Amino acid sequence: MSGTLKLFIDRWSQTLRDPRFPDFKQQMSAKQAYVIAVGGDNPKIKGLPLIQQFEHIFHFMGMPFKGYVLGEGNRPGDILRDHQALSAASRLLKRSDAI
Repeated sequence: MSGTLKLFIDRWSQTLRDPRFPDFKQQMSAKQAYVIAVGGDNPKIKGLPLIQQFEHIFHFMGMPFKGYVLGEGNRPGDILRDHQALSAASRLLKRSDAI
């Protein structure tokens, strides 16, 4: 997980305790959650713990976890060679309840 994404998620717990946002968890529970992650060292296996962690986060927030895509790539454009990930992303978009 990138530092920027970790900071974003960490801010959620701060916001949950902030009295200025009493309905933050309720608002978040109305959103659908998806995860798309790309890595270079066997990401379809090594990325699964990341997906599981997000499942826990989304469950805690009451957010429906609608799906994920794990792709392989190190440099910009590498993901275009991961046909399995591109196909998974396409299927995710075609689902009737997708974004």
